[in-house]
Amino acid sequence: MLYQILKPKNQFWLLVAIVVAFALRVYALNTQSLWNDEGTSVALSSLSIEAIINGAARDIHPPLYYVLLHFWMPVVGQSEFAVRFLSVSAGVLTVAFVWRVAYSVFDEQVALFAAYLSAFSPFQVYYSQEARMYIWVTLFAAMSVYAMVMMLKRQVGSRQLAVGGNPESELQSSLSTIHYPPPTTNPRVARTLFWLLYIAATIAMLYTQYVGAFVVVAENLAFIIWIVMANREVAKQSPTLTLKTKGRIAPSPNASRLLAMTRRGGLWHSIGFWLIAQLVIGSFFLPWYVFAGGQLASWPPISEPFDLPTLVWRVLNVFSVGITLEPGGAVLIAIAFAIVFLIGWRRAQDANTNWAIALLILWTIVPIAIMYVVSLSRPAYNPKFLLLATPAFYLLSARGLATIYPGMFLPRLHGNWRHPFFYLNMAIAILVVAGPLVSLDNYYHNPKYARDDYRTIVRFINTHGRDGDGLLIDAPGQIDVVRYYLRATPQLYLLPRMRPPEPNLTRADVDEMLDKVKRLLAIYYATQQSDPESIVETRLAEKSFKARDEWYGNVRFAIYGIVPNPRGTRQTINIRVGDEIVLQDCQLDQHEARAGDVLTLTLTWRAEQIPAQRYKVFVHLLDANNQVIAQRDGEPFADWRPTTTWRAGETIEDNYGVFIEPGTPPGVYRVEIGMYRADNGARLRIGESDHLIVGTVQVQ
Repeated sequence: MLYQILKPKNQFWLLVAIVVAFALRVYALNTQSLWNDEGTSVALSSLSIEAIINGAARDIHPPLYYVLLHFWMPVVGQSEFAVRFLSVSAGVLTVAFVWRVAYSVFDEQVALFAAYLSAFSPFQVYYSQEARMYIWVTLFAAMSVYAMVMMLKRQVGSRQLAVGGNPESELQSSLSTIHYPPPTTNPRVARTLFWLLYIAATIAMLYTQYVGAFVVVAENLAFIIWIVMANREVAKQSPTLTLKTKGRIAPSPNASRLLAMTRRGGLWHSIGFWLIAQLVIGSFFLPWYVFAGGQLASWPPISEPFDLPTLVWRVLNVFSVGITLEPGGAVLIAIAFAIVFLIGWRRAQDANTNWAIALLILWTIVPIAIMYVVSLSRPAYNPKFLLLATPAFYLLSARGLATIYPGMFLPRLHGNWRHPFFYLNMAIAILVVAGPLVSLDNYYHNPKYARDDYRTIVRFINTHGRDGDGLLIDAPGQIDVVRYYLRATPQLYLLPRMRPPEPNLTRADVDEMLDKVKRLLAIYYATQQSDPESIVETRLAEKSFKARDEWYGNVRFAIYGIVPNPRGTRQTINIRVGDEIVLQDCQLDQHEARAGDVLTLTLTWRAEQIPAQRYKVFVHLLDANNQVIAQRDGEPFADWRPTTTWRAGETIEDNYGVFIEPGTPPGVYRVEIGMYRADNGARLRIGESDHLIVGTVQVQ
């Protein structure tokens, strides 16, 4: 009974793998906020089909995923859970197709190993919980390769035919009646269906993400290898024709050659089918590429330059443990995966399996190689573009794992504990199987690896927004995800208006915005691309008072106070701060405020000499017990003018805002300022103390 349950042919283990894959992908599905690109998915998919096509043509992503989501949302809704569940389904189906590919070319145990590696893959789980197209292109890649494998599986073995009587006449008669199918094991109908599946899956892959072309290149290289191997098999396993003459049986070389030619005709039949498939795929995709492919050529670099070893190591880490474990903590796990992956390359005893291994190697390596070549002129590393190669990586790793640790799904292991490599193999297997669990735990529970938290930012705006607020969206593409969550009605400003920004026009836009608002809220994302010279933020540092600047993943939320009219009285101070700086004067604009306001303050510094250290300024609001109620800490000029960049004798006008949190109790609060070293937090002396009280504020 136990053997029946545990044997690999029992479908129980496959069912467990599918259930685990679903559970890991649906768990905490709506815990994290939608991030920028997911907001774009929802917004674009909410439009008409024509608008989706036009919108995708202006982007670097083809339209198929958006079309799928367009028809999905009216049925299930637009909640975070609903829009992401479409990707969950693709992630689970990917596991199923990984199993199918492995089962078709290897054996049951390798198939189960592959299914479990895919099910527990932190990389695949991450993108199975994202409302984007990357897990879908991975699914279509697995479907395309599976269809190719089934379409081209060859029949191994020779055939022997005997013809009696007149050699010439009976040979010709036999050749006319003997049917040699193409060199595959599948019946013609099934083979045609796989051919159609291959075409459909490949077209879908290309219309989901342009990187699907990486897999098409790998498949065509694998097909060339298939032709070479099939031709060798035909030559090596051609049927032997014997002729019965005068009671004797003798081989007929001429007849055998004729039959070999007939069988090679079947090989040409397969080549023709493959070429027709490529023509059909090209004819379906080429019009879209002509229509929209120009966007790819104009897209800017998306990463820093890198060399090939760096790329390979990064990819190995990501394929092994995903993007939610630091590379330093993944070294042993990545090495273990590398070992079993390379063992999976081991030559097999039959031609079918060897060709499948070559296909999987190409499926893994070609996308990485193309990314490297493209990046020589325009760095383009982003691991999500290589997700579609992970099924091949797990298939080969599963074969290697089954080689060093066989019998995991059998009632007893086949390992010999006395073997010198037994414990090493066991350690490698444990790292491969258990290592990804650490990364999954980080993904689910460690805020450090959470997606950009627009939901928390916009919740603050919805809760504490007030009349006269302006909301700056730096990198205008964020507007979709902001609108997804936004319920308040601040005036929206999308700056800079163009790429690259025109400096004078952008500064004028910032000034016009500040003239129209009473308080400014700002959301910054990917500023290196939207505003590489930081024109917007440096202008705000001149003209406004930054009161908050906090990271929520890769997105920042800032609050700015606006120059009041009239301003407060300027106090002359002229007090030395440390040994290198003098605080000349201070201008505190408010002495009365209410919760939610931004206090505005200007400090004027003079450098007696070039400061040797980077210093930060603190502005604190203290209660009667000297407790900090509100504060703003940062380097001078809204973090844009570190003290080490000051020149001797230079005067710095330095604006600060202090945000009085909603719910702050009414009362009188003192305003305290000072400086401290950025490296160790040690405060500088200000006169006889380490701080200076510059005024009081009555909070109502």
